[in-house]
Amino acid sequence: MNTNCALCGIPLTSMDTVLGENKLSDGGILCNKCLNKATNINKDLVYDLGNYSLVQVRDIVLGESIEKEEEITLEPVVESSVSRTVVTFSHSFQVNVGKKEPEKPTRLDEIKDQIIALNTQISIFANVEVNELANVLDRDERLIAITEGKYLNNNLDGILISTERRVIFIDRNFFSNTVENDFPHHKIVSVQHSYGLVSSELKLYTNEGIKAEFKLNNRNAAKIFYEAIQNYIHSPQNPLRQQHQKSIREEDAEAVFEKLEKLGKLREKGILTNEEFEMQKKKLLDKL
Repeated sequence: MNTNCALCGIPLTSMDTVLGENKLSDGGILCNKCLNKATNINKDLVYDLGNYSLVQVRDIVLGESIEKEEEITLEPVVESSVSRTVVTFSHSFQVNVGKKEPEKPTRLDEIKDQIIALNTQISIFANVEVNELANVLDRDERLIAITEGKYLNNNLDGILISTERRVIFIDRNFFSNTVENDFPHHKIVSVQHSYGLVSSELKLYTNEGIKAEFKLNNRNAAKIFYEAIQNYIHSPQNPLRQQHQKSIREEDAEAVFEKLEKLGKLREKGILTNEEFEMQKKKLLDKL
């Protein structure tokens, strides 16, 4: 049985399914919010929804096909050696006349392929944020997790993603190259997740005292996201974590030597005896 809206992906409620009037011809079910949006555009849906497929409803809501890459376009190509017109179909299959160089995948194409490989359901309302990923992610960054929800710290909706090096939240008002909600893995010290009735929550704690809280649209989303990132966050092989830990060790060593210098001055002034100096010195050196 379908438990999520076929159009926006949010969990269905009993009000969406109790009358059985929200069902599409291909078996998908719409939540009342999406149904109202579609029927406001096309009044015929009120009486004839069962004869419409999900693709047709998407076209009505968006005003264009959600699968632009799979549109069939007709391109007349004339063979000089034959007195007829050969029509080439640009689709997932093609009948090519002559040789044509394949188009090189764009960065956005690569990212969408990674999303598909994660087998995660993302609604059509997240298209703006997904398209923005090509500008946010570095060329060598690979997605390991993606989900939709709300960043409770600023109460904005958007997508929560993680690459092999950082967690990022991109909200629906995000149109610049500056990522404010960016959490590098080596700075995350703890991750917690919990379940709700139809949603879930994820909490990130950083070594800078930041607590980032997210309410995710799906009940299992927080657990899946947590499992995807935990090995990267706690991995000692993470080069960024190694660099960060080295920096901490260097700062600690510098602080120890400063304290030793102060102890030496106290001994010179007679405030500390040699025995007290040696005792404190040993305690400090044991920290290195």
